[in-house]
Amino acid sequence: MPPGGRPGIELRLSLSPSIFGDARANRRRNIMQILYLIRHGETEFNRDGRVQGHTESDLSELGVEQAERVADRLRDVDFAAAYTSPLRRAAETCRIALAPRIRIEARDGLKEIHLGAWEGETASDLRTKYPREVKQWFVNPSAVQIEGAETIDQFRQRVTTTIESILKDHVDEVCAVVAHGGVICTYLTSVLGMASDDIWRFKIRNGSVTRLIYPRGIGRIDLLGDVHHLDGVIREVPESRFRIFP
Repeated sequence: MPPGGRPGIELRLSLSPSIFGDARANRRRNIMQILYLIRHGETEFNRDGRVQGHTESDLSELGVEQAERVADRLRDVDFAAAYTSPLRRAAETCRIALAPRIRIEARDGLKEIHLGAWEGETASDLRTKYPREVKQWFVNPSAVQIEGAETIDQFRQRVTTTIESILKDHVDEVCAVVAHGGVICTYLTSVLGMASDDIWRFKIRNGSVTRLIYPRGIGRIDLLGDVHHLDGVIREVPESRFRIFP
C-alpha cells in the first residue's frame, strides 16, 4: 500500500503474441489452433503487371529471394503440415520456404480465382478494353461477368470449404497454407463475416505472412500481410498501372 494508506492501482499489460514473433505463438500450439497464410513470391507476370488467375507463371529472381526470406522467417515454427495451391508459383514458394522439414500437400481448392478471358492480359490493357468492368471489379466484383471465369461467390465457397477442411484435420496444431492474394483475401472476408464484394479491402503483398489464431474455434487475425522479413526485397509498382489484385 502506498504512503497515505490508500490502495494502489495494479496495472497488467496484455501484449499480442505477434509482438514476440512466431516462436512464442508456436509454443501455444497445444492449446490453440494457428494458421499461417503465405502469399507466393513475385512472379514474372506480377513483375510485368499481367493477370494470372489459373495461368502458370514462374517465380522471378526477386520472388525466389522472397520465398527464401519466408523460410528464414518461419524456420523456428513447428508446423504440423503445409498445404499449397498446385499452381507453380505457390508450389515452388512452398518448396523453398517449408520443404523438406514439413509434409506438403497440394489442394486444388487453393488455386487463385479463375479469370477466363482476362488471364494473361496486362492491367493497363484491361483498363482500355473493359474500362467499366475493371472499375466495377474493385467496388462490386460479384456483378462483373468475365467470359469463362469463376464468380467471386463461387471462388469464396471453394476457398473457404478447402481451408475449413484443412483446419478440421489439424485441431490445436499449427499449419501453413501457401497460396495467392485472392485466396487469402477471400478467406479473410469469410472469417470476419464480410461480404464477398469486400475481397479487395486487404493489401496482401508477394511473400507476405498472415497469421490467424482460433481461440474456441473462432478465427481471429493475429498478423495481417506482414512483410518485415522482406526488407529490401519488395518491388514497388505504380498502383494505377499495375493493380488488379492485392
